Amino acid sequence: MHPFPTSANPYPDCYLQIRRGKQTIFTDVSETTTVGELKQILANVLKITPEIIAFTAKGQALDIDGKSLLEYGIVTKEARPQTPFQLEFVLQADDGTFETQEIVPYTTENQSTADDLPPIGNTNDSK
Repeated sequence: MHPFPTSANPYPDCYLQIRRGKQTIFTDVSETTTVGELKQILANVLKITPEIIAFTAKGQALDIDGKSLLEYGIVTKEARPQTPFQLEFVLQADDGTFETQEIVPYTTENQSTADDLPPIGNTNDSK
């Protein structure tokens, strides 16, 4: 019986969250997926052409379509199901310029205040 190699990666895929504005798309791909292939995946989801998509990760532009995620330092070790690696994307306008990158933060229940909540029960005291 042969033992399993100890260096085997328990997470064969890179789990990604790809964000733009209020939009978040989750996907998983291999480390060897190229930027061009990732653009095609996103383009299929959004029903747009991949040529108008530009990615960034941690402030670095992923601007070479033939380069793999691994070559940009995006590895399965840092892109797990519980903690997906975040990429941001922007779209190119008709005039050839790219929109300004804006990521809207996620909201939490703790951000609500009592003033934001509707009153509970009957507010008319008619005794």
